[in-house]
Amino acid sequence: MKLTATIREIIKSIISYLFILIFVYAALTKLIEFQNFQAQLGQSPLLSAYTGFISYSVLIVELVIAFLLSIPRTRSIGLLSSFALMIMFTVYIIVILNYSSFVPCSCGGILEKMSWKEHLIFNSAFTLLAAIASLLIATDRTHTLIKLSIIAITASAIIGTLYLYSEDTMHRVNPFIRRFIQGAASKTAEAELNNNSKYFAGTDGSNIYFGDSEAPLYIIAYDTTLKTKRQYKIQLERENFPFTSVQVRIAPPYFYLMDGTVPVIYKGIKSDWKAKLLMYDNNYYFSQAEIIASDKIAFRAQQQKTLYNILGTFTFKHNLQVQYAPQLLQKQIDGFFDTDGMMRFDSRSQKLIYTYYYRNQYIVADNNGNLIHRGNTIDTTTKAKLKVAHIKETGQRKIASLPTTVNQLTAVSNNLLFVNSMLIGRYEPKEMWKQAAIIDVYNIEKNTYLSSIYIYDINKTKLKEMFVVNNNLYAIIGHRVHKYQLSKKHFKN
Repeated sequence: MKLTATIREIIKSIISYLFILIFVYAALTKLIEFQNFQAQLGQSPLLSAYTGFISYSVLIVELVIAFLLSIPRTRSIGLLSSFALMIMFTVYIIVILNYSSFVPCSCGGILEKMSWKEHLIFNSAFTLLAAIASLLIATDRTHTLIKLSIIAITASAIIGTLYLYSEDTMHRVNPFIRRFIQGAASKTAEAELNNNSKYFAGTDGSNIYFGDSEAPLYIIAYDTTLKTKRQYKIQLERENFPFTSVQVRIAPPYFYLMDGTVPVIYKGIKSDWKAKLLMYDNNYYFSQAEIIASDKIAFRAQQQKTLYNILGTFTFKHNLQVQYAPQLLQKQIDGFFDTDGMMRFDSRSQKLIYTYYYRNQYIVADNNGNLIHRGNTIDTTTKAKLKVAHIKETGQRKIASLPTTVNQLTAVSNNLLFVNSMLIGRYEPKEMWKQAAIIDVYNIEKNTYLSSIYIYDINKTKLKEMFVVNNNLYAIIGHRVHKYQLSKKHFKN
């Protein structure tokens, strides 16, 4: 049965007004909550890298199409444009549901109440309506069918291309846009540490060990579920050293007690907690140290002539051997404050990782101190923002003004680098920075950014230290330790 011209006109008008209503409502909703709209686009696995451009473009396109649909003479162009836009929205959801590594939150407005599958049905229905209206208004339906086919193929290709390029850009050339994946980290346990002076000393796979900066000889051990607690006391072979900065490290079956200001290093077996002197009475002062092997320790020290920071290794096979790696740390301003950072060793990948405090760079080296590659965190601070003052009377150097800290805490596990960033990214809600610490996760083997997680403050107290064991992140917040299970799907090598 053929439809009369009047019925066709009525159907065409109803469909056009429906699209006008939807596009105007959608555009106004995005405009009213524009910051939230941009934040949601920033979490999209397809559109993250192009958030700025797309956030404005979608608004303009929706309003322009609504305008074209409101004028009878341009209604056919408006309907074809509606078909193209709805095809893009539909293909976008298909890719999200079937090919994306994660599913982000939905968009705002009434559509926010829909699930992604319901959203897909809604978009598909309106895509079909746009095609029907375009055919009803057409004088040559064959020609219009060809147009619709070309539009569908082109629109799908555009979304596919955006997906491929956006993913590569986000992981490798990130424009400082973070991704927060729902369910990537979930808190599973917590335990009391009694004071604020505890720090992570290491793990043997079954237990997490905590040192105490105020009681350096006392060690607390919790099992990995944070239920069973034990306490140990280290016995030193010799105690008459002027200790000022003691640190304990666990590297099963051994433990090490070190103070680079003496300098002195003890080594003992965890079964009896008796520490014997490994190194003392020399001038090899150091400010940081990490256990690489039972007879090898990586350290950071100062060069005698320049006072620049330098990395190196102590080896204790037959006698002490010291090897420096002057090529690793790179001076930008003074060679001391500007190269300050955190050193970590990943026992599983046998890599040494050094992350700068004041610039967006980390260094990956092998266990001999040879450079593997340099990587960048996703923020844009390529040069340290600090001013150094030289005191003539004492010859000392001091930071003249408060520097901009880029990376505050780090942890490593199985080629993954966890960085507590101190800089807010693009399209991020500022309110979250008052409630949580931001942890960015990087794959140091592929030199890529993966995603970010929130570690929420407890009683307005922020994250102090973190430690990662397998797929669990342990965080010291105040006088308690909290355990978070990391999603294996999202945080894998």
